[in-house]
Amino acid sequence: MGSWRWPGSGNDLPVPLQWRCCVYPLPLKSLLEGSVKRLVLVLLVVLVAAGFYRFYLNAQTATGSLTLPGPAPNAGEDAETFEARRQDGGSFRLSDEGVYVLAFWSVFNRDSVAARPELAKLAREYGDEGVSFAAVYIGGVPRGVNDDPYAVLVDGKGELASMYNVTKVPRSFVIEDGEVKLVQNGFVPGNEDLEDEIGRILDERAERSEEKKRRA
Repeated sequence: MGSWRWPGSGNDLPVPLQWRCCVYPLPLKSLLEGSVKRLVLVLLVVLVAAGFYRFYLNAQTATGSLTLPGPAPNAGEDAETFEARRQDGGSFRLSDEGVYVLAFWSVFNRDSVAARPELAKLAREYGDEGVSFAAVYIGGVPRGVNDDPYAVLVDGKGELASMYNVTKVPRSFVIEDGEVKLVQNGFVPGNEDLEDEIGRILDERAERSEEKKRRA
């Protein structure tokens, strides 16, 4: 048993020694609890913000080690041919013959979401003219894509993204007869460059076809 002088009092009161550390514990304990709660809240906000950026605003595909060290194919270079599974259960083949528009997207990327109706517009306009359209979703596929007028390809492991070394989305390729004609990085409202290139390719193919007919 010892003594303790209470604040504002001139009297020494008998207080057990084991109580002395508990005379002013409550305000300190409450302060610490409040600080911990605020710290946890701040950390949660930071994590949510980081997740929102990573999955919606960020263009990185997170294909990791699947991504090849070399650069993505540029205009004038050979395009990789492949056959892949469609979301609707069928198959899609990109060969070294024909005209293709190949778009790489991510389901949680904002620009990929915005690019979806733009590609659908091009597919409706040029799909009947011999141009094959395909959208490659890296990691997952959104709902309702089976109604889109282009092939939706599943690339859960990032193999197609690795083949074309796509590290950021959106990225689109215009391909003719196994050769890359145009590469578009990012989302471009209206897709004017893509549409101009498709129109140019179709015009040239029509001219070559007419020339062959005249020579026949």
